[in-house]
Amino acid sequence: MTLAFELAALRQARDPQAVVVDARRWARNVGLLSADPAAADAFCAEHLVRRDFRARPTAWDLQDLSTQFETERYVLIGTTPDRPAYLLRQRWEYLRLADAASAAGWNLGNSETRSGRWLTAWLNQVLRIRD
Repeated sequence: MTLAFELAALRQARDPQAVVVDARRWARNVGLLSADPAAADAFCAEHLVRRDFRARPTAWDLQDLSTQFETERYVLIGTTPDRPAYLLRQRWEYLRLADAASAAGWNLGNSETRSGRWLTAWLNQVLRIRD
């Protein structure tokens, strides 16, 4: 299987690295779709996510992935309730993140929000000490 995550979907995982590591147990290729390559690279570096590919969410890029990676299935995990218009109907399946997380046992909860709260709490503590 070739499995692609929309960047927005992977951002909602509590531990994005653990999600990708788990997905590698049953998917041959795991990658990321993002309209902003720099944001995708930064996210992967920050969360130590190893990916086999990065592509833009376009029919052209998905067609290219289908020919580059010969697998029995191609699945996109995203956040929208409906199948994205750019997703090729002939080869690619669509799975909502909530459904995939439920089936795989992944914990959701924005890791960036948690780290932001941690940073705010830490800053508050530091500032109180200096008062």
